[in-house]
Amino acid sequence: MSIASRLVRPDLKSLQPVDLAGAPIPGTIRLDANENPYEPLAGGPTINRYPEPQPATLRARMADLYGCAPEQLWVTRGSDDAIDLLCRAFLRPGEDRIVVVEPTFSAYGQFASIQGAQVNAARLTEDFEFDEQAVLDVCKDGIAPKLLFLCTPNNPTATPVDPEAVRRIAEALPDTLVIADEAYGEFSKFPSLAPEVENNLLVLRTLSKAFGLAGARIGCVIGDPDILGWLARVSPPYPLPMPSIEAALKVLAPERMPVHLERIERLLADRAALATKLRDADEVQELYQGGNFLFLEVANPEDLARRLYAAGVKVRFRPKAAPGGVRITIGTESENSALLSVFGIAQDRPQGRRAAVTRDTGETAIVVEVDLDATEPKRRIDTGIGFYDHMLDQIAGHGGFGLTLACTGDRHIDGHHSIEDVALALGEALDTALGDRKGIGRFGFALPMDETSAEVLIDLSGRPFSKFEGNFRDEKVGDFPTQMTPHV
Repeated sequence: MSIASRLVRPDLKSLQPVDLAGAPIPGTIRLDANENPYEPLAGGPTINRYPEPQPATLRARMADLYGCAPEQLWVTRGSDDAIDLLCRAFLRPGEDRIVVVEPTFSAYGQFASIQGAQVNAARLTEDFEFDEQAVLDVCKDGIAPKLLFLCTPNNPTATPVDPEAVRRIAEALPDTLVIADEAYGEFSKFPSLAPEVENNLLVLRTLSKAFGLAGARIGCVIGDPDILGWLARVSPPYPLPMPSIEAALKVLAPERMPVHLERIERLLADRAALATKLRDADEVQELYQGGNFLFLEVANPEDLARRLYAAGVKVRFRPKAAPGGVRITIGTESENSALLSVFGIAQDRPQGRRAAVTRDTGETAIVVEVDLDATEPKRRIDTGIGFYDHMLDQIAGHGGFGLTLACTGDRHIDGHHSIEDVALALGEALDTALGDRKGIGRFGFALPMDETSAEVLIDLSGRPFSKFEGNFRDEKVGDFPTQMTPHV
């Protein structure tokens, strides 16, 4: 008998499996769900129809992202919905228990308590280190817990849990579902356990943190399909709103991934810089960093949270969960500056000029992000047109600014849509990043004299005008059509 069949609530065994094969074939006349046939007056043309119980395209894309098979992944309304489903499927009131490692995310205990289950806790060490043996001791003291939640890196203390420790614990507790909550996994130094789920090991992931979709509520639980089948039985029939599904598919499009990677790197760098500044602040006793946040131990956390709130900065202080500290999310440059000012710390350099632009048309999907003041400018460029990538790389490289750019276009027809639309998106990003142009040199020229003779004059004052003169002997340079040069 599988572990899912052993642990699931006996009263659920009469529930029928969820039919995921009922997604309509395009072109099918849909008269089966009592939907309104007319397009809605707001919200987009598709939301008059119920979504798929499990959107197949999104499920496949998330499985590819996390390195598992689609049948091993169940899409949920954020990872906290996954926690709720696990508690509903496996916990009986007055009979079952879970184990958590405190201080930690409160939803584990909350959803278990709603089901009437007992919540037992192991604790991190005084220095907030993970204590593997302490966890095993609590789990083996009495009946086997149905669920063990391990948040890694832990919220709020930033404590990472070594994947090897998670594997050992799962092996030592064959009658317990061991759940690694990797909500902040993209910011972790450890690899994800998602590709290794089997038997009693499960992983939670979310698009709320690294991918910026907290408002869309998209997460997932990854595990054995037999376990997921029981989650499906206790899940609502249409849990995911169509706008959220569409937003998730757009965010996870391949051309957007380079920008996500760049932003994760930036958040990690900003986290390290903020930690360095705050570690020397008089009232900070200890500082821990992980995920996209810091955890500060201070003498009077309630007073600190109050002073920050008075300055318009809200941080997380939970006196019952973690009475000695506050959790601080890494924000934008201006938000971090506002935080530091409460500690009496001034920023040592002016705020950077950055901008991001997305452009979606019938022919192209483009994302561009520029950082005009990057201390170590990075360039990630992929338009699918090699020589065009080279030219854009030269512009950013010689211009001394960071550029992340990706384009998916109809190059099977021709490259001109990709070339033109990339130029439009890049121009918009540069214009936005430059802002009102106050305090900058607005005019410049260059006369390179290496392989060719060329003269370039630029006016950044905001008065658009373009003139290009040049003759090309060949129709293409690599796969770049030279006739497109004036359009760029």
